[in-house]
Amino acid sequence: MKQDNKNIEEPQPLNPHEQWELREALSREHVSCPDIDGQWQEVREKLELTDENDTDADGVVPMYTRSWVRWVAGIAATLALIIGYRFWTSPTTSVAHVDATSFAINVPDEIDDVTLSTADGKQQQASGSQMKLDQPSSAPVQLMALSTPRGKDYHLTLADGTQVWLNAESHLEFPDRFTGDMREVRLQGEAYFEVTRDPKRPFIVYSDFLTTRVLGTAFNVRARSGRDASVTLVSGRVLVKCQEADQVLTPGQQASLAGSQLAVKTVDTYPYTQWKEGFFYFDNQSLFNIMQELARWYGVNVSFDDTSKMHVRLHFVVERNKSLGEAIANLNALGIVHARIEGGVIVID
Repeated sequence: MKQDNKNIEEPQPLNPHEQWELREALSREHVSCPDIDGQWQEVREKLELTDENDTDADGVVPMYTRSWVRWVAGIAATLALIIGYRFWTSPTTSVAHVDATSFAINVPDEIDDVTLSTADGKQQQASGSQMKLDQPSSAPVQLMALSTPRGKDYHLTLADGTQVWLNAESHLEFPDRFTGDMREVRLQGEAYFEVTRDPKRPFIVYSDFLTTRVLGTAFNVRARSGRDASVTLVSGRVLVKCQEADQVLTPGQQASLAGSQLAVKTVDTYPYTQWKEGFFYFDNQSLFNIMQELARWYGVNVSFDDTSKMHVRLHFVVERNKSLGEAIANLNALGIVHARIEGGVIVID
């Protein structure tokens, strides 16, 4: 979880070597996966990308137009390296419950495989494509974290039988068993939950943006940034809370964060759940949104030569286990836009 910028020290003046590195970073081939969420938002506003669905998310490999926009990307990437952002807070000695305000387990900034971490600092790669927790009988409750890298998702069954599908670049904290009168987990990224019903113990999903409280139901939580935070209900009922509002959802409804309030609308839940079935599924989505998801999954940058193409809306489906080249070929087969891979960057002509 990224720290608040106010807690980050101001960068010192650059020495000659750092100045050289800054100049080198201005070319695209020297900018590798920059974190420029704020700068990209400013660029979008200047380009009048006002479509409500054209939103970006923290942790997504950014898309940028050529010329001066790439210059912004280079500056932001270099400053991120100089300042030295950290994503996770320090370990805590309390492992009896989930910290509702911050992540408690220290996880490396970048991981190459699905990683299981514990509050005592131990880490291991999660084997296979799924894991089921046993219900220990006497050992102290231990807080655990499951983290996924780009290009991989994972299926976890919690100790109470609740099933969780964790999307790529996501992080879930949970106890190895639930005690007390609540079942609490904390999410950063995206996950689909099928919660085992227990009327006496509500299941609560915390994130930086929304809190979701259920008894037993199926729903998708997206919590990558404030601009795309949402809860989509497939079955049952959930109570969604944000800073200044709460809303009970019924099946087929989606609650999204709108400032400090909640915006609720009726949606087709199918597109919001197909990622856990192994598909990218986009129904009448902008090319900006489509490329945003492909960029996150494949860990690449995207460049729009023609910014008007960002607004093109498509119905596009492709298996997530396809190679990047195959995904781009399927996109081009629609005959509406043309994309190519150039030096590890997807270029939209």
